[in-house]
Amino acid sequence: MSIAERGPARPSFYTAAETAEILRLDESTLYRHLRSGSFPGVKIGGRYVVPSAVIDRLVDDVLVTGRCVDLGAWTEEWRRQQATASAALPGAIARLAGGGA
Repeated sequence: MSIAERGPARPSFYTAAETAEILRLDESTLYRHLRSGSFPGVKIGGRYVVPSAVIDRLVDDVLVTGRCVDLGAWTEEWRRQQATASAALPGAIARLAGGGA
């Protein structure tokens, strides 16, 4: 299948304005959450962007639980899961390379 047949590519990152529009929030509200760390994002210079995977994960978690998700608690759980996955990487990489463990 060619790129043209697949349709337009989805961005890997959304600007704060695009994210606010997707989530139907005021942009200043999203900035407040990004600055406080209660919503995952990337700050490059003075500009914030949000990975599309974060939005996908948030939507998936809302659909799985079937209830309202508290953003602060969701972000803390997301960070905990990322830390756990990151901690497991060095051993997994060593095993793949034929190293110890």
